[in-house]
Amino acid sequence: MIFRNEWQFVILGRLALVLTLLSATDIATHAETLDGSRIFVLDGDTVALPCSVPARGCAEKIRLRAIDAPETLNAHCEAELKAGLAAKQRLAELLRAGPVSAQRSGEIDRYGRSLGDLETSAGDAGAVLVRERLALPYQPGSGAKASRIAHWCR
Repeated sequence: MIFRNEWQFVILGRLALVLTLLSATDIATHAETLDGSRIFVLDGDTVALPCSVPARGCAEKIRLRAIDAPETLNAHCEAELKAGLAAKQRLAELLRAGPVSAQRSGEIDRYGRSLGDLETSAGDAGAVLVRERLALPYQPGSGAKASRIAHWCR
């Protein structure tokens, strides 16, 4: 293709970029239905999705985007550890109850996890955990982290 003006080249380049970004967003935000019994629960707000072809390190980690569950690995107190284990157990129960729809938001957190939601037969897994007081609604920032620690370690 011969460009008669520089602006034609710029417009075509921008159009190609927009189309590429739109197709990447469609892939990143698609919903996928999975056998809940094959999803590995890492903690109350993070899971690892199964690989279509099992291989070392292939599982995709999904962080439930709307909630903040108590820590289990780096708990700040015994009460937080117990609450974290209860949240992990309940999330596993929700996922094991049947098919799960995993919806990715298209965002990746600072740990490389996809942010998303898991829809179960009981509804949105994160919303269930918040409703049952096993998790808090997600709030960003260091002040929110301090508040979360105070909540679980009172």
